[in-house]
Amino acid sequence: MLGTEGFVDIQVLHRQGMSIKGIARELGISRNTVRSYLRTDSVPAFKSCQSRSSKLDPFKDYLQQR
Repeated sequence: MLGTEGFVDIQVLHRQGMSIKGIARELGISRNTVRSYLRTDSVPAFKSCQSRSSKLDPFKDYLQQR
């Protein structure tokens, strides 16, 4: 995820007439990322991942005692 600075950079470079491929080369990101950022009006928001329980959770007390 690029964040707001990357989003603004992409928008500015595109308005200056730079191609998608040129923007991708300049910023070091994929062309698909540039395309998706140009299609949206605001910075894409990503969901944070929830931590899953481990297979060892039932045995953590035992393992810590050892």
